[in-house]
Amino acid sequence: MLTPEEWLELLNARLDKRWASWQVYDLYFRGEQSLTFNNAKEREAFGGLFRSPVSNWCPIVVQSSVERLKVQGFRFGGGAADAGAWEIWQANALDGISNMVHTEAVKLGEAYWLVEPGRGNDAPTITGEHPSQVIVACAANNRRVRLAALKKWVEDDGHLYATLYLPERIFKYRSEKTSKATGKVTWLPRPGDEGGDNPLGEVPIIPMPNAPDMIAGGQSDLRDVVPVQAAISKLISDAMVGSEFQAFPQRVITGIEVPETEGEAEQARLKASRSRLWFFEGEDVGIKQFDAADLKAQTGVIQDLVKWMCGQTRTPPHYVLADMANVSGDALVAAETGLTMKVRDKMPALGEGHEDTMRLAFKAMGDTEKAGIVDAETIWRDPESRSFGQLVDGLLKLKEIGVPNKVLQRRAGFSEKEIGEFAELLADQPPTGATTTADQFSPSNA
Repeated sequence: MLTPEEWLELLNARLDKRWASWQVYDLYFRGEQSLTFNNAKEREAFGGLFRSPVSNWCPIVVQSSVERLKVQGFRFGGGAADAGAWEIWQANALDGISNMVHTEAVKLGEAYWLVEPGRGNDAPTITGEHPSQVIVACAANNRRVRLAALKKWVEDDGHLYATLYLPERIFKYRSEKTSKATGKVTWLPRPGDEGGDNPLGEVPIIPMPNAPDMIAGGQSDLRDVVPVQAAISKLISDAMVGSEFQAFPQRVITGIEVPETEGEAEQARLKASRSRLWFFEGEDVGIKQFDAADLKAQTGVIQDLVKWMCGQTRTPPHYVLADMANVSGDALVAAETGLTMKVRDKMPALGEGHEDTMRLAFKAMGDTEKAGIVDAETIWRDPESRSFGQLVDGLLKLKEIGVPNKVLQRRAGFSEKEIGEFAELLADQPPTGATTTADQFSPSNA
C-alpha cells in the first residue's frame, strides 16, 4: 500500500501529464489556440487581428450535447422522485453547477463532484471540480472503488496548495519551493491545517466521465474535431490572404523607373504599392493585369470539412449550416436523431456519478439507508427535441395506452417540484360536476 507522500507524488505527476494532453481541447473550445500556420503575407495585411480562429465550431459540438443533459431529480429504491435528494441538489445550487460539470466532462473527457459534510444539521456541501485541478485513482479490478484523489490549485499568495483524499485520512499540503533543474515541487504540511480523519470513510471525489471506454476512461467529444477545426482555420486564413492580395486584379507595370526615396512615409507608401503592383524597368511602357483569384474553391472545401465534422460528431447539419430552408419538422427531428442517441449514451455514465454523489451526501447526513441503496436512478429530461404540437400529440397517445400522468409530465419537461405542485392544485379542485360558490353566483344562475 502506498504512503500518503507516495500517493501525492504519483497523483501529482498523473495530473500534470494528463492536463498537458487535455489542455489542447480547452484551448480549441475557447478559440485561443495559436495559428502557427499564419504566413508573412497575412501578418503583413492583418497584423494580430486574426490570431485565433474566425469561425470556431468546437463550442457548438460540445454545447449541442450539454444543452440536452438536464437533471430533473433522483429516485432511490424505485417509486416517486426522492424529495430529500432534490433538496440537497437545490441547497447546493447544482442546477447551474451541473451544467458546468457536464460541459467540462464533454469538452475534456471528465469532471468531478466533491462532497464534504455540512456543519451540524446543514446539508453537505457539493462542489464541481475541474480536471485541471483534480484527479482520482481507482482500483484496477473495480473502477467504482476510489483509492485516492488529489486536488491541487494556486492561491493568491503564489503557493501551490494540495489536498490528498484517502478513505481513512485527509492530508493537506503547501508548496515550499520548486527545483529549477527538474521543476519538482517540494511539499510540506499546510501550516495550521495538516488535515485529519476522513469522516465519510471513503474518497469524497466522484468522477463524471464522458463516454468512457474500458481502458482510457472518459473521452473528449473534441478528440476528432481538433484536426478538422485546425484545417478549417487554415483554409479561412488562406481565404483571407487571398481576398487581400488576389481577389482584386493584380497589375503589372513595365517600362517605369522605380523611384528611390529616403523618407520613412514615402518608403512605406512605396512598399504598400509594390505589394499590389509589379514593377519592371525597361523601354516598353505598358500596364497589364492578372485575373482575380476565385475563392470559391477554398470556401467549398471549408463547407465539406464542416459536413465531415458533423458526421463524425453526430452534430445536426442545421446547427452549423445556414443554407437549409423549407425543411419539414419531421426532417429536422430525423436530422437530430444521431445527436439524441449520442446524448442518451452519455447519460448512464454521468448518471452513475450523480447517483454516487447523492449516496455520499446522504451518508454525510447520517442516512445510511439511502446511502446503501443500489438501485438509485437519475431522472433526466427527455433529450429529444420536438415541437409543442408533436409533444402534446405524443403524450396523448401515451395516455391512451395507460401511461401514468406523472410519467407524462416528466416527458413534457416539468421538474419534480412542478409535478408536486400540480398534484396539490388538483387536490384542491372540487370533484367533477360539483357546484362551487363561484358557479352559484355566476350570471347564468342569477
